[in-house]
Amino acid sequence: MKELNTWKTLADREKAALNKLSERKKSLSAEKERLEKRISDIDRYILDYTSGMKQETGVEHSVQKINSKMNMVTQLASGRKELEKIHRECQLALEVVTRGMMKHQEELLKFNKVRESQRKLIISREKAIENKELDSLALHNFVSDLR
Repeated sequence: MKELNTWKTLADREKAALNKLSERKKSLSAEKERLEKRISDIDRYILDYTSGMKQETGVEHSVQKINSKMNMVTQLASGRKELEKIHRECQLALEVVTRGMMKHQEELLKFNKVRESQRKLIISREKAIENKELDSLALHNFVSDLR
């Protein structure tokens, strides 16, 4: 029975590790989604600024106004580039967490399988001992009845 407890303890540790990784995966997925929305917003802002520049006429446009809008587009593009870098890092972290989860799931399956086979072996041994005892008792009763 001690061996069964050992395998159960190992399986419980794997479950705990899986739960931690699952929580990490959820937070990374939420972060990834948030980053994707921010990148999409920046794309929309860049489009708004560039289309606004095209719609205004040359007379309305002063060099300073064009320069200001171009600076804003440049800042937005730079921010987008940084967000894309963070997004890639987040994606890599998600892949690492997923691989870790797969590893822990494999270990959990192994531990559960070994524990189950050991449990069956113990039950089989207990039944064999019980059968031997019953056979011995039956033989003893038979011999007693013959006397």
